[in-house]
Amino acid sequence: MRKCTALFLAASLLALFTVHASGQTRDAFEEIRQDPNRAGAVFYMYNHDGIPAHAEAPRGYKPFYISHYGRHGARNHSSEADFDNILKLLETAAGRGQLTERGKDLLRRFQAIYPELHNRAGDLCDLGFGQQYKIAHNMYRNYPRLFRKNARIDAESTIVPRCILTMSAFTDQLLRENPKLQVSKQASNAAMGYLNPFSLYNPDVQPTDEGYNNKYAYWQKAYHHMCDSLQRPDVVFAPLITDLSLLDEIYDGIHLEKALFAIAAGLQCNGKITDDLWEFFPHEERCRMFECYNFRFFASKGADTLFQKGRQWAFVWRTMQDILDKADSDIASGEYAARLRFGHDIIVMSLLALLDIDGYNIPAGSPSQVKDVFRSYDFPMSLNVQFVFYRNCAGDVLVRMMYNERDMALPIADCGTPYYYRWEDLRTFALQRIGVAQGIIASTQAPPKVKN
Repeated sequence: MRKCTALFLAASLLALFTVHASGQTRDAFEEIRQDPNRAGAVFYMYNHDGIPAHAEAPRGYKPFYISHYGRHGARNHSSEADFDNILKLLETAAGRGQLTERGKDLLRRFQAIYPELHNRAGDLCDLGFGQQYKIAHNMYRNYPRLFRKNARIDAESTIVPRCILTMSAFTDQLLRENPKLQVSKQASNAAMGYLNPFSLYNPDVQPTDEGYNNKYAYWQKAYHHMCDSLQRPDVVFAPLITDLSLLDEIYDGIHLEKALFAIAAGLQCNGKITDDLWEFFPHEERCRMFECYNFRFFASKGADTLFQKGRQWAFVWRTMQDILDKADSDIASGEYAARLRFGHDIIVMSLLALLDIDGYNIPAGSPSQVKDVFRSYDFPMSLNVQFVFYRNCAGDVLVRMMYNERDMALPIADCGTPYYYRWEDLRTFALQRIGVAQGIIASTQAPPKVKN
């Protein structure tokens, strides 16, 4: 027995080292070369293919409860102004005879897709509905014991329409699987403090803390400097427009390149649009644009120590506290089979930092190193975290954490079976990390009200 235990421990340590090492050595630019859609960062699409078999639970343990947080499904790019500015740029250039043949090709193609984007900025797309149907179907199929008879499901969403529709898509699929399920749904300001703890509904958050891209953030100057130094608008627009002075007339080259890039990135999310505009961005420029966007997400919600000393991710302690509190009450009462929460990618980014998850907890020594430790395409549309609870006849409770339906290791000792943890151990660890987060908030200050 000791020999088996020693071998298992050695294998576990080797696996942990390998995962950590691979997290350190992944080449984001090569991964983008292999799949250009990864350049779209958080627009990357959820991958339902190749989900490995889940780790077997210890003998005698059966699933009985799920606590979930999911990002909304695939959506359009969220800036209406970007759609309009690119159309204005191309049509103005065409009217002045300043479009190259390649520019005319882009104009024709953009005019064809514009009606599907106009007045639909940020809207949930058909592919987003489909993602949720699939994830809900998988949950029902993987844990049929939870959804027997009249099992109760509580679902909550932030007040953003795409999140509300995502919640409805998910619960609609569960009801198709079992029409007798007792499903309650709500989207209320009352829940926003933990469903979106970066909003002003969280009493910890000051006006200059709010959101993920606020103009007061300490890192904004570094972000703009990075974009100014990395971006090459001429690389994108010179093959399209003969007089680049038009860029400054419409807006400016940096912002217009960001607009076209965001539109190209978002097209993968819209199943009604079959065109692909990535060809207008050479691989090297895609990588530079990705690096710029990637830095913004990391500095705002990742394991940043350069600017905000963890202040931003720390706000997510309220989300984790809600998961703990409701799990405790639901386990005690046996009333609910699942708690489903629907919101945004930034909450999950911060949650993985709060839980000190290997691969998502690595600080960067400089802005240029961020791409080596953080890849925002790891947070795709419809990303989700599922805490799945198991119990045996003696009432002992284990929990596993699934990230995008794949087993995820936690930085605590498992129960002897990989990926399964004693609930009390996870709860104690999470409370300790919540204490760290609260300490960060108490010891740091919101940015001053000065635009950076």
